[in-house]
Formats: sequence, C-alpha cells, structure tokens
Amino acid sequence: MRKQLTFRLCVKQNQNNLSLDYKEKPNRKVGLFVFNHVAHYLTSLESSPVHIDQFLLYLTAERGYSPKTSVAYKKELERWSLYLNEEAGSTLLTAQKAHVKRFIVWRNKQGISPRSINRTLSCIRTFYKWAIREALITENPGQGVRSMKTAKKIVMSVPAADLKSLVNDPDLFTADFEGSRDQLLLLLLYGLGLRRAEVISLTPSHFDWSRKLVRVTGKRNKERQIPMPALLEEYYTRYIELREQLPARLSPALLLTAKGKKLYDNLVYNRVLYYLKRTTTVVDKNPHALRHSYATHLLNAGVDINTVKELLGHESLSSTQVYTTSSFEELVKVYNQTHPKGS
Repeated sequence: MRKQLTFRLCVKQNQNNLSLDYKEKPNRKVGLFVFNHVAHYLTSLESSPVHIDQFLLYLTAERGYSPKTSVAYKKELERWSLYLNEEAGSTLLTAQKAHVKRFIVWRNKQGISPRSINRTLSCIRTFYKWAIREALITENPGQGVRSMKTAKKIVMSVPAADLKSLVNDPDLFTADFEGSRDQLLLLLLYGLGLRRAEVISLTPSHFDWSRKLVRVTGKRNKERQIPMPALLEEYYTRYIELREQLPARLSPALLLTAKGKKLYDNLVYNRVLYYLKRTTTVVDKNPHALRHSYATHLLNAGVDINTVKELLGHESLSSTQVYTTSSFEELVKVYNQTHPKGS
C-alpha cells in the first residue's frame, strides 16, 4: 500500500527569484525541499501530455506506426509518466536510469509478465531517442537497462492434415454468403500468412490475377507481394459472385459482413475460433495460429528462411526464427529418413 502523503505548497517572492517551499509530511515527519524556478518546474509537469502527443505524431507520420500501436505506446507512456510523478517525484524529461530500473522492479512485483515489461522498456527507449532528436534531453535513461529474461516461445502450428478440411469438408461451411466469406477468410489467413489487420484491409484491387500475386500492406505501411495458392481463385470467384448480390456494399474492403460493412477484429477472431474448433485439437485456435502454420509448413518444406521472412513482412530475421523449431513428429520423421540407425 503506497504511503499517503500530505503536501503543502507555498510560493514566495524572494527578490528577483521565484522559489517554492515544498513540504512533505509522511507519517508526521516533515521534510523541506526548495525548488528554484517554480514556473519552469510546473510547466514541465504540465507538458508531459504534450510531449507524448508530439511523440505519437512522429510515430504515425514518420515511422508509419499503426493507430493501434500508437494507442499502446500512449498507454505505456502515460503509465510511466504517472509513476514518475507519484512514486519518483520526477517527470518524463527529468527521469534518470535509476528510475527506469525501479519502474521495472515495481512492474514485476505487480505480477506483470517479463514480455510485457520488455515491451514497456522498448517504448521508453524509443520515446527518449525521439526526445534526444528533438533536443529536449541529452541522455536516454532507458539506454543500458537490461531487458528481462523471457521463456522461449514455442510456436504451435495447426497440422497440415487438419487444414485440408478447409477445402475438403463439404459440411464445414454453409453455401450462403457468410459461409463462402468465412471459407475465403481462412484460406487467405493460411494461404497467404496474413495478419488479422492485413486480411481485413484487403480490397479486390490488391489481387493481380495475371501475375498471381496479392499486394499486402503490413505494419508501418510496408508493402509486400505474396504469391497466391493455385486453389484460391475458385473460392475467391465464388465469394465475389455472392458479394455482388448484397443489397448494399458500404466499404471497398474485400471481406464484408452481411450488411455490407467492413469486417472487424472480434468477428474475424470468433469465426476462426469457430472453424478451428471443428477441425483441429491444437491449443492455439486464433487467426495468428494460421499465420504460424503458413510459416512453419513453408520451412518444413525446405523454403529458405529469408524468403519466409519477406513473405511474412518481418523486419528482422529473429522474428522469423521463432518458426524454425520443428515439431517432435517432424524431427522423428527426418531422423528415420536420414539417420543410418533410423527405422
């Protein structure tokens, strides 16, 4: 439980210098702190939201960050700023490395996962890099602070045999508009390895049928081209015919609701969950599991990891290397086929 503090502020005019007597009474013990240049100190407190907003504008306008990423950064920085004001008696632009270290310990004691804490630390570092660039500060307090160790993430892919039911099971999807849309949705997520936001933003103009390529806009507005699976055209054409019969199309997006509106995140998640529950027993049943499966199956088929990196739209190879951990069954298969003592 944080100590409740009682503050008494008194502004005095002392010749030409404005000073602030700052008295703090924790548990009846009075400490006196004097801050010179009160106006500057109070301004720095009030300017934190302004600096955060300027930083977010930089992320979206210059770095191409998505609105959702900007919202996440804003929440992290507001939490960091609140901690500095209430727990450390500091501000965004006066924070020190020791404050960052204590903040990490504080968040860890709250039960926050190491992965989430590292994401916060990355946000703090990025903010202060921007602040240095803008000549607001001279040193990055997040620089040199070690990230927390995280457990190695094991990617669980959906077996290829289970995914065959997406095209082979005639009873899995209904024959109406929504059934045809859902089937195309899952085929796009798995067949192209798309993120949820990427499949939602697709329009018919993104498909180049003469070259069999799909143009996808990923994170930070980075474009990439992905080869289409041969079977995709049949299901795409069937869906488009039903899409043309909708009473209204209120969005240019390829995948629409029955009311002609653009799909939204929860709808995509729930539809994928609904169908994967009927086709596989793997634990992870979400849109990203299909993206995992796309990458894992390509790597297991012998596709070069750098090629997979480009198809997924990853900026660094380390993000793609998560998928290089083959399943136990795959390792046994390779062992039996290649080792002299294999069966």
